[in-house]
Amino acid sequence: MELPRRPRDDVFLPDGTLRQTITELASDRAAHDLRIGIVYAFDFRTRMLPYWYADKHMAPCAVRTLADVLHAAGFKHLRVVLQQWTPNFRPSMATLDGRPLDILLVSAMQVHAEPSYELVRDAHRLGSARPLILAGGPKAIYEPTDYFELGPEPGIGADCVVTGEAFVLLDLLRTVLAQRNGDESVRSAFERARRTASLNAVPGLVYCPTRDNGAPTTAVHTGVQRLVRDLDELPMPDAGYRLLEPPHRGRRLRPAPLSAKRVRRRSPIASLISTQGCKFNCSYCPIPAANQRSWRHKSPERFAAEIRHIHETFGIRSFFGTDDNFFNNRETVVALMTAIANTPSGNKSLGDKIRFYTEATEFDVHKNIDILPLCRKGGLRAIWFGLEDLTAKLVNKGQSVGKTEQLFARMHEIGVMPMVMLMHNDDQPLRAPRGDLSGLLNQARYLFQKGAVSYQCTYLGPAIGTRSFETAVEGGTLYSSVGGKPIPQAFFDGNHVVASADPKPWQRQLNVLRAYATFYNPLNLAKTLIGLRKGSVSPKRVVFQIIGQIGLLMTIPKLGMWAWQLRRGAITTYNALAPARIPLRDTSGQPMKWTIDYPEPTNEPGPVDATNGVTLPVMEAVPVAP
Repeated sequence: MELPRRPRDDVFLPDGTLRQTITELASDRAAHDLRIGIVYAFDFRTRMLPYWYADKHMAPCAVRTLADVLHAAGFKHLRVVLQQWTPNFRPSMATLDGRPLDILLVSAMQVHAEPSYELVRDAHRLGSARPLILAGGPKAIYEPTDYFELGPEPGIGADCVVTGEAFVLLDLLRTVLAQRNGDESVRSAFERARRTASLNAVPGLVYCPTRDNGAPTTAVHTGVQRLVRDLDELPMPDAGYRLLEPPHRGRRLRPAPLSAKRVRRRSPIASLISTQGCKFNCSYCPIPAANQRSWRHKSPERFAAEIRHIHETFGIRSFFGTDDNFFNNRETVVALMTAIANTPSGNKSLGDKIRFYTEATEFDVHKNIDILPLCRKGGLRAIWFGLEDLTAKLVNKGQSVGKTEQLFARMHEIGVMPMVMLMHNDDQPLRAPRGDLSGLLNQARYLFQKGAVSYQCTYLGPAIGTRSFETAVEGGTLYSSVGGKPIPQAFFDGNHVVASADPKPWQRQLNVLRAYATFYNPLNLAKTLIGLRKGSVSPKRVVFQIIGQIGLLMTIPKLGMWAWQLRRGAITTYNALAPARIPLRDTSGQPMKWTIDYPEPTNEPGPVDATNGVTLPVMEAVPVAP
């Protein structure tokens, strides 16, 4: 089940609303002394191909954006903590500018959910002196009630979950601070706003209005967020870099954030928002629904100004656009790339000084192949393609062997790197006869031969918030435990086989390693070295072969161990959905469906045996009888 969306004429906030809200908060000077910690949770079990380099060398855009908007709203005491840099950080021990935190913001993807739970538990160790705890990020958006009962004691959890973008957080703070009396703690003001149902006026929140012996019984969802249509209303990306916690192994915050001079060394790649939205509607992808089928982008002038500011202020040269499909709209691409090409920086064009990377579909880039030289002048150096399957048997997004060959050749001519992302699945053979590209290894070899610079291979699995999820559960292909142990959330990273109808899933897991080894190996490195002088892309192929082979050495032990567990351990699967552990209701008290189409509650006791149906409490896997 996909995320619900607002009526078509009510998707966006009125233009100027974000700026107005920032101005209103900036005028509330009594609140600016609050200490706010923004923590990006990270699970080190996800450190493997294809993420092992970028995860530590690119400060995430989302938490930086939160710091940008909060700083613009006047809050003076902020710090952004990245657990991949500072793994031992403890909110209960943190002091910021001489005082404990007043507000703790925890952001996490699903694969990093378990470390985010521990951050929330740790904050509760402060007892009544703990900060207001707010959870956000993809995990919170798709499974908000997972944050309300974390144990080991009842009532240990977040105070509120933000299921929307930065504006929802600002709207929440504006509502809570309006309830605050004098120097009262912000958590006390939040409790008053919850009791009086003032939070119901803020679309995009989930909170628990009542508790039974400390444990929540239901949760209230205030509705689908409204989106900021004009992305230029977001503050310039600056404070988010200036407020980063320096990398260290300690548990407390350092006296000062990372200096601007050191930002480039720690985060040599800058992620930024350029466009959001995609015309495709793949059954395994939750992104279009999250954007409410909308298309948004920065203005050309603002986009170029952001890149120039980050480059000239922090010295960063590499930029990654967090786009769903950058080439979704031709006019937008032309405008954005022209702006960068025509923007001066020093005595050169900005496009000559920076490197811009992004994601797009092969269909859209091939359709607009004539504007690639312009994009190259605008700094474009690499495109990540979600090809999934060259034969289009898994999903048809307009990709084909002919388009791949023609497009990759043209990209090499003008100096833009083609980066490929494929998806292995139960129906795909490991090898196919010569001349048949349906096999996984056949495609890996072909893509290397045609000039792919990097290669990613994940395994198809159902994601929360997609149309394929309930089908997988009811079909008995989603694993609940292996060897008697629940599957960690970190293993839902696309690398681990956690859903399959194949009787030998361990072989499917090894297939992923075989595919990586087919692309990244010493022989291919030698071939790239021989062709080193054949164009500007060739040296990059050498670099990525080296990076990929290092990553493969890191990945083999992790995925090899998981393949061993799949072979040796008993595998149990979910084959039915049970009512949510903490049901969601709307502001009128009516049951609400959100990302999972739970059945109506019954009076039948206890979890259901795995052979006949399984209790699935808010999609956190629990051990069941084999």
